[in-house]
Amino acid sequence: MLPAIAVLHVRHRRVRDSGAVLATVIGTAAVAVGIAGSVDHALRPAALFVVGMWWWTMGKMWMQTGVMGRALGLPTTALGAAAMAAALLGPLTYGRATAIRGFPDDLAWTAARIALGVWSIALAGALGASRDVPSP
Repeated sequence: MLPAIAVLHVRHRRVRDSGAVLATVIGTAAVAVGIAGSVDHALRPAALFVVGMWWWTMGKMWMQTGVMGRALGLPTTALGAAAMAAALLGPLTYGRATAIRGFPDDLAWTAARIALGVWSIALAGALGASRDVPSP
């Protein structure tokens, strides 16, 4: 994901500096917390929330500016909202502050990983189809 984050930073920076910095910082955090969440179940809600923030930030910017296409912006924003909701509702459902090792958390985590994979392929297709080459 880090190479994609770097490529997106250059594209985002052309249209909105603040959004570019925010998306890059949150994207890097999503990678780090996502790796930690793969090892420690208690960190999964945090990882889901951070990836949701990342998707929401980029999707919103894409819908407003068209930097990666509005058609990819809407599903990206929706994925962000779903990931943040899963992060908040999962632990709250059981009245705990941390994740449970049960079915719902594992289901949300697995669904988020699958969504990230499918979204990454869609992003790769959009980047590959784009003829927009950043200037040095």
